[in-house]
Amino acid sequence: MPTDDEYEQTRRRFDELEVEQQAQFLIEASASALARGIEQAGKALADGLQDVVRRPRRSSCASQQSGPGAAEPETAQRQAQKGGETSADAQS
Repeated sequence: MPTDDEYEQTRRRFDELEVEQQAQFLIEASASALARGIEQAGKALADGLQDVVRRPRRSSCASQQSGPGAAEPETAQRQAQKGGETSADAQS
């Protein structure tokens, strides 16, 4: 990180530039900062995707055998299967 003296010296040099040079400098600095930000965001996204790919996956069969989820109501067919009834028994 630059010291206060380096910052002040750079600031004075910038002030000494012509207006066109200042504008060009600001455009280049903005583009450079934007490129670094995009690169960092890309790395963070890649790291996150790698974490997702490496995470052990739960089997979809296991979740179906355990019954309905918290927001899923138990159907009459599942209730009948638990009680040992068939769908024909439930209709009579």
